[in-house]
Amino acid sequence: MRAAYRAVRSGRELRLALPDVLLDPETHERLANDTSDPIAAPLLRWLYWLELAQRGLSREGARVRSYRAEHHALDVPLSGHFTWRELLGHALRDPARRPALLDVMLERGDELRDQGSKLFELRSEQPRFAGRERAELELPSPDIAAMALAFLKASNDACSSLGLRSLSDVLEQGLAHDAADGWPRQLSLRSLNDLLGEAGWLKSLRLELGDMPAALSAASFARGFLRLGAAWSEALVSPSQPFCITHDPFGLSRAQHGALFASIVRQPTFLKRQLGLGKDRSLAHARALSRSALIFARLLALRVLQDAPSLEGPRALREAFAEHAPLALGFELPPEAAGLFFRPRLGDAQRLAGWFLAAAQGHELADEHDEDWFRNPRAIEQLRAESSAPSPTTCSKLALEAGIKTLTRQLSESI
Repeated sequence: MRAAYRAVRSGRELRLALPDVLLDPETHERLANDTSDPIAAPLLRWLYWLELAQRGLSREGARVRSYRAEHHALDVPLSGHFTWRELLGHALRDPARRPALLDVMLERGDELRDQGSKLFELRSEQPRFAGRERAELELPSPDIAAMALAFLKASNDACSSLGLRSLSDVLEQGLAHDAADGWPRQLSLRSLNDLLGEAGWLKSLRLELGDMPAALSAASFARGFLRLGAAWSEALVSPSQPFCITHDPFGLSRAQHGALFASIVRQPTFLKRQLGLGKDRSLAHARALSRSALIFARLLALRVLQDAPSLEGPRALREAFAEHAPLALGFELPPEAAGLFFRPRLGDAQRLAGWFLAAAQGHELADEHDEDWFRNPRAIEQLRAESSAPSPTTCSKLALEAGIKTLTRQLSESI
C-alpha cells in the first residue's frame, strides 16, 4: 500500500484493487462484533484504512499533479515556469527571495488547496465504519486534540523566545542553519548509520526508508533520523505474528520511534562525538536543532487541531486555522494559507503523540543508561527487544501529559 502511494506521488496513475471479501460489509460487521479473536480489532482498522486508501488514490493523484506537475509562469521573483513544489524548493534554499516566493505560493495555491479539500471530503463522507466512529478507528487517544492545545500553551513561552514574525522566519529557524557544521554531504541510509555510530542499532535489519529528503540543512538530518526510526521500528517486528498486529496503518509505534531517533541529533554528546564539534559548537548546534524541533512539534499540534474542522468543510478549516495558527506560531498568517500550509493529514494524531511518548521514553533511557544512552549496547538491545513485540495503537491521557511536560522542559532548557 505504501508502494502504491509512492507510485502515485511520483506521477503514476494506478488503481488499487482489493478482494471482494475485504470490501464486504458483512465481513466488517463480523470483525466489529468479534471480541474473542485478537486480530479482529487490528484487522478492522486495516480494512477501514484500505477503504479510505482505495477511494482516495485518485484524489491524492490529482493533488500530487497540482503540486508537482502544474507549472506557473513567473517574471518575479524568478523568471520561468515552476511547479508549486519547485517554488517551495527555491523558498527553502533562497532566503533573500523567500518572502516573495512564499507570497507567490499563496497566490498560486488555489488548485492545490482545492485538491486537498477533496481528500478531507472523502473522510467526512464516512463518519462510521462497521458501526465504529471515525475517531475510534483513527485516533491514538480521544484526548489528542486537547493535548495538542495543552502543548501549545505549555511551550508558548519557549516559542515566544524564538521571535518568529513571519512564515519566512519559521522556515529559517526550522531549517536550523546555525547547526551547519560537521554533517555528511549526502543524506542516505549509509550516512545515517555512520552517524549513529553503533553497529547494534541496524544489525541484521532490512530497512525501507523510501526517498530521503534533500540534505538542505541540519534539520534534513533530523528528518532523516525521524524516518530511520520509523523504518527501524517496522523492521524489528516478529515475522511470526500476523501482519495486522505487528503493523498498524496509522503508525503510533513508528511515530514514537521516529521521534526518539530524531531526538538523538539534539544531544550535545552526540554532536560532540559524531560530528567532531567542540563543546561550544555542540551546544550551539543543540540550541539550533532544539529550536527547529520546537517549531516542528508545534506545527504538528496545529495540524492536529485542524483535523476535525477540516472534515466539516473549507469554512470550518479556515476558522480553525485563524484561531490556532497565531497560537502555534506567534503571528497571524493570511487566510489563504489555510489548507495550503500546515494542512492536516491522516496520521498526524499518531505523529504528535509519538513526539510526546518519545520524550518520556528518552528521559527514562537517560536515567537508566546515562545521557549518551544511544551509544550504550545494553540500551540498544533493550529497545530492540521491546520493539519486537506487537506495538500499541493507543495511549493514555496520563502518558501524553507526562510526555508534554518532559518535551516542553527539554526543549525550553535547550533553546
